[in-house]
Amino acid sequence: MKNLLLKLSAFIYPVTCSCCGKDISAVSKRRVCASCKNDLKLIEGLICQKCGLPLYDGGEHCYTCRKHPKEFYFDKMRSAYAYKGYIRKLILKFKYSDRMFLAGELAEGMISVMRNNVFFNEADIIVPVPLSIVRSIKRGYNQAELLANEISEKISKPVVKNALVRKKITKPQFKLSKQERFDNIKDSFAVKNKDLIKNKNILLVDDIATTSATASACTKALKAAGSGKVYVITLARD
Repeated sequence: MKNLLLKLSAFIYPVTCSCCGKDISAVSKRRVCASCKNDLKLIEGLICQKCGLPLYDGGEHCYTCRKHPKEFYFDKMRSAYAYKGYIRKLILKFKYSDRMFLAGELAEGMISVMRNNVFFNEADIIVPVPLSIVRSIKRGYNQAELLANEISEKISKPVVKNALVRKKITKPQFKLSKQERFDNIKDSFAVKNKDLIKNKNILLVDDIATTSATASACTKALKAAGSGKVYVITLARD
């Protein structure tokens, strides 16, 4: 009966792939078809051992981590996908078109990366990068929090949502240069309840890393409040 109702509903409101728009089986829980899913390739090959930036010319660390090792406060960061093609299309829909149901499928790549990097096992709690109050109200949800919830279900570690907060409204990062991003986000985060994170190793979750300025600013606030190590996982790297 349930499948019959689903098929009837899909006849009236067809379920389509969020990438290519093709119809998907009414009884499927997925919203990305198998063909498009196969096109979502995880970042492979050599990467910076600290920030996870792909190193197309080889090496162990990127220029920033090699020449300015104290620029990033986090201990290690990894990203699931390069921010281009289908994954970019999905992320934009996820963030700006109310497609919150994509969180589960998008988080699958992040979980795969975590399983391939044993240091993530050291995390005690999961902290999503917070939105400002204005953006949270305007968007209606925090995409990093949705991803964190999906990861939590798979690795059985709690999400702590009210510890890290934004203490000032900043400009959108995507409009700024690298230095402007660091200046814009500097000292933008604070820990509201230190007891929630004190001496805890933290898995910090965000959607996109470009210059890694946001992840670094969050980590600075967390460590200043007494956290242990901070490992960062993002959905994509731009």
